[in-house]
Amino acid sequence: MAGYLICVCYESGVPIFARKVGDVNPIPFPLAASLNGVKVFGKANRVELMSTLTQSSRIVWKDFHDRLSMILAATDDSVTDMHLENVLENIFNILVLNVGLNDIMGTKSIDVLKKEFRMCYPVIDLILQGIKPSEHTLYFSDLTMCADVALQIESTVNYQGVLDSFLEGTGVSYGCIIANGCILASSRDWWVLSGKEISLLTFTTEQVTEASIDSPVFLPVSSPKLPYRHVVFKLTDNVRLCILCGQEPTMSLLEKEAHKLRKANLDSWTIFNDKTVPFCLYNRFFTIDESISAFLVINVEKERAAFSIFPDKPNDVLTPRHKLDLLRTFYRNTVGSVFPWNKATAPTFTSPAHPDAKDTEPVLHRAQECYWSSEYHKCHAIKSSHVQLYVMYDSQVFPPTMRQCTRKLLQELLKDRMIKL
Repeated sequence: MAGYLICVCYESGVPIFARKVGDVNPIPFPLAASLNGVKVFGKANRVELMSTLTQSSRIVWKDFHDRLSMILAATDDSVTDMHLENVLENIFNILVLNVGLNDIMGTKSIDVLKKEFRMCYPVIDLILQGIKPSEHTLYFSDLTMCADVALQIESTVNYQGVLDSFLEGTGVSYGCIIANGCILASSRDWWVLSGKEISLLTFTTEQVTEASIDSPVFLPVSSPKLPYRHVVFKLTDNVRLCILCGQEPTMSLLEKEAHKLRKANLDSWTIFNDKTVPFCLYNRFFTIDESISAFLVINVEKERAAFSIFPDKPNDVLTPRHKLDLLRTFYRNTVGSVFPWNKATAPTFTSPAHPDAKDTEPVLHRAQECYWSSEYHKCHAIKSSHVQLYVMYDSQVFPPTMRQCTRKLLQELLKDRMIKL
């Protein structure tokens, strides 16, 4: 799996930046110019070029505010136009998050834009890595555009109480604790933000390597033109405290309270030290059928998601990386074609009228379940009200058993003690 991302100026076609994913050479300038030229030629002839397929890749074009044009080419045949467009939307939103919509629209110098966009490259590359997941791609928010939240872990520490104490001491309303890319605890106001904004803030927070930062961010949905203070404290290598605030409180007060939080709970953070075995992987926190290899659960109304991938079993031919990739592929193939994309209207299917029946019309219905089988694994997805659950099973499991286990798993996950969906 490989891919290229190209960003050019909408009016002039001047290249601004290009990124790649996978073990491939940088895209040649003539090829990048040709891909943009095809779109410009179509526009001159009143044709809007949105996507195309070649023998080896899928290419998508997307314009933003008549200011930037982005082109994304990917070689994975399981990636659909809709999901590639979501990748481009995420990338544009990360530009807005760091630079602001006013600067993107108002800056006349392309060289200035190039310089400002460089700070976004680490997060852009992280989003692009979702096209080619590995055992270190421990997130789904790039795909679902929902916030990744943590499953409840076995700990004597009440992380929500720890956060609430910090927020009360500083007078801040928007804050969360992020561990290995998943939200461990959050304030109530944090969920006022959209799932897109929370996921991008999580990606940005995860890239912080300093002990603390205090920088402006623009919320792409809520406030694309007016900045907030984005303050991050690195509690350990894999745990970060993230808050949004205005001019108050002062950084000195925040640092004082963050130091107290870190010192009081120093031992409790050690569970998150090993990033290759984070808390959302390899642990069965409740009685769960042994045939289940992985699952992804999404609350499309609240824009939150959680997942878990379980360890290799004896004679298991699938590695954690393969399971992650297969679960993502199953989601990509199901959402948009069988299940609705987040809050969108579900796709409808037409059942033809019975040939012997008179005066009957074809029946329109929406799918509630989806099955997928292969030689080494099987998948089952179920939609119940505002919740979607995607489960991967061993290949020996029969469909009726899968259905029963999926329903039981959904009931367990929706208990308040298990997950904050």
